Amino acid sequence: MSKKRDALKLSFNIVKKVVNSNKHTKKIARKAKDQVISYVHHATQRELYNLSSFYPTIEQYYFQQRDIKASDPLISILLPTYNTPEIYLRECIESIIVQSYPNWELCISDDNSSDKSVVRIINEYIKRDNRIKLVERPKNGHISKATNSALEIAQGEFVSLMDHDDILWPNALYETILAIRDNPKVDLIYTDEDKIDGTGKIHSYPFLKPDFSPEFLESCNYITHFSTIRRTLMNDINGFRAGYEGAQDWDLFIRIGEKTDKIIHLPKILYSWRIHENSTASDTDAKPYVYEAQRKLLEDHVERQGKSGQVVTGIIKQHRTIKYVPRGGSLLTVIITTDNPVKMNKIKDIIFASNPGADYEVVERSSMQGTHLDDAIKGTSVMVINDEILSLSDDWARLALADTQINNVGIVYPVLLKDDLATIRSAGAGIGYGAKSVVNMLEDMPLQDDHYTRGLYAKSRRNVSAGADSVYAVSKAFYKKYFKESVSSVDVAVGSLKDGYRHVYTPYIQVSTVDTPVYENDNAYVGYADTYLNENFNKSNGRMEVKA
Repeated sequence: MSKKRDALKLSFNIVKKVVNSNKHTKKIARKAKDQVISYVHHATQRELYNLSSFYPTIEQYYFQQRDIKASDPLISILLPTYNTPEIYLRECIESIIVQSYPNWELCISDDNSSDKSVVRIINEYIKRDNRIKLVERPKNGHISKATNSALEIAQGEFVSLMDHDDILWPNALYETILAIRDNPKVDLIYTDEDKIDGTGKIHSYPFLKPDFSPEFLESCNYITHFSTIRRTLMNDINGFRAGYEGAQDWDLFIRIGEKTDKIIHLPKILYSWRIHENSTASDTDAKPYVYEAQRKLLEDHVERQGKSGQVVTGIIKQHRTIKYVPRGGSLLTVIITTDNPVKMNKIKDIIFASNPGADYEVVERSSMQGTHLDDAIKGTSVMVINDEILSLSDDWARLALADTQINNVGIVYPVLLKDDLATIRSAGAGIGYGAKSVVNMLEDMPLQDDHYTRGLYAKSRRNVSAGADSVYAVSKAFYKKYFKESVSSVDVAVGSLKDGYRHVYTPYIQVSTVDTPVYENDNAYVGYADTYLNENFNKSNGRMEVKA
């Protein structure tokens, strides 16, 4: 295998030298490369994002219009407006009027628009459709107060949230109703979304969201729109809070998540968020007060839970996130699973160099044979490490302790990196049909990739189905309940999900692991990283150093 790799590498270098030797061939090669990348990009977009798979056919649309049951609830759509451009306002309202599900009302609250054409256009639609209502605010109060004014005139059992310049797909309410029929006690329903440009003709950036993920919601507002909420719950939490403008939706969903777990994700794109120069979708920097609102809402969330945690800037600039603090007196028991004494010593060196604190103990699994678990494990939480690791990021013990102490959290998985410390091996894992296969998420993605969705998933704490066996952490109670000798964490992950636990992926604990070949000076093949480690491990910082 290594000979083939070396031959391919040599061939590539020869071609590269030939191309770069002449400015004309270099220019032609660059143009060809751009065309190939463009073709692959558009082909991939067509394959992954087929609008017709979400949009109803004419036959489906007519069926949905007739598929009405007496028990189906009225849905009140809350729409705050303020100086909305006419073309956006009309497209927004008309996207609601053409909904295949007819039992809705549109509750518009105009926040004292200085552009008087906004109210004129709304009144024009009110004359055409008696399901549209308007409240005119005498004073501008910003989006939270404006949306609450719309909530005050709502009569529906459920309320839906929408922005004044966005588009609702024609089957959005019908799909929501189907979810309510199947789950009559549901409190929140949210859908996938995409983005449209100012003309409304170009669809881009489809955002396929996960099912309800409390940890992901603490890292970003991934729910956004289209969202439908039980009105009694909205009233119980007093709707939107003034002073959190720019992050008012995130604050709302965080508070809803504290009150209920009856939350359903519809894995369908049913809403288009418009990108234009003044929208948050275009550039959060256009609204710098958003960052302060994000910090405040997360600090409130930590305080309401009675926990200790610090709100910090996320790995992604536009987000704030929480780093929880473990309870006082907590201890992490680190179990090393290897039986190889050389590797055992190497792993101990890595552990001690990366975290010289006293909030953990190290136990060799071989020493646990025939020992009662409570005698062998003195910690309140457990981290299992096998013989593949090459490095651990700083502060891993404290972070692992904090996350394993959260209610209903089962397994905590770090981000696994390849031995270059820059490429993801596993950012959590997905479970295939019938739990017969495991797929590492974002494998081979550069850690610094800032793509709209890839970067979001890689750099946010979020819930996952499983993760890699190399390193994971659990509470001591969870370990005693589920882990037996030679049991895979993936098997435990699948079983404990059914028992109501959720598993957490965290990018704040970074672990590099073996498996990839190492090249010295980008040329000579040296060997696999665990062999290379013997000569290149630096005990002073607990990290492998690959020669330049």
